[in-house]
Amino acid sequence: MKIMVSACLAGENCKYNGGNNRNEKVLQLTEGNEVITVCPEQMGGLPTPRVPSEIRDGVVTAEDGRVVDEEFRAGAAKCLEIALREQPDLIVLQSRSPSCGVKQRYDGTFTGTLRDGSGVTAELLMENGFRCVDVEDLIKIHNGIMIRKLFPEEAYLLRDFLYEAIFIPEGVEPPARYIVERPELRIYYDDFGTGPADHCLVAEAAGRVVGAAWTRIMNDYGHVDDETPSFAISLIPEYRGRGIGTGLMKEMLTLLKDCGFKQASLAVQKANYAVRMYKDVGFKIKDENDEEFIMVCEL
Repeated sequence: MKIMVSACLAGENCKYNGGNNRNEKVLQLTEGNEVITVCPEQMGGLPTPRVPSEIRDGVVTAEDGRVVDEEFRAGAAKCLEIALREQPDLIVLQSRSPSCGVKQRYDGTFTGTLRDGSGVTAELLMENGFRCVDVEDLIKIHNGIMIRKLFPEEAYLLRDFLYEAIFIPEGVEPPARYIVERPELRIYYDDFGTGPADHCLVAEAAGRVVGAAWTRIMNDYGHVDDETPSFAISLIPEYRGRGIGTGLMKEMLTLLKDCGFKQASLAVQKANYAVRMYKDVGFKIKDENDEEFIMVCEL
């Protein structure tokens, strides 16, 4: 896998203050992947260190009032040249940067205020069809599969993955897809992102989301109390059995622990082969009924 990254993330001292944004996840990308580092600001002719800049009314302006838009856009153009030549599979960029921010950037007031929008380099790369991701959304890359956070605009995917999560015993006809519109299933995705435990990680392969693990506190089949997030997880059939689900589960459990949650729960039908996977990542049977286990993992 060929990956382009912001040079500061790889530990190069090219940040505006002369330092770097060394990121362990990015450094791990060098294991088994080809990594290309770029610093658009240096490539545009700006020195290091340099006065910090932000985008104000569409123009990159330094904190001392100088307009440095030309240099920023020259650096962006050089990054595009490299990307067109090297054709990276993925581009990982420094979050919130006026050059590299993918989803957000500072608003030009130098007050730490954020606004939605991309930096000039990220914008140019995405306009030309390159897949860019903020480093803060990247969780892991393993065997060409990227695990990252769900983008808000992708929340609609949860309906499809909820359907894929329905366990269908051998010999039983699959239900119609509109089954996910039932009230007891809509709670898994309606207004996702608005609750304190609404978290989702997805697995992406070749630009396609192939799996998802998500949590929220809800009165679902796996509910144990109002402080414990419930799990849902599924992959499209052709990506099952590759360890992707286990990877998603482990990374989500780490994320929940980092967010301060003490445990997570789920419900699984007793005949589901996934019971073994859940046990392997730390879930234990807390309760059961005729058809299902209620399982809890302490974090």
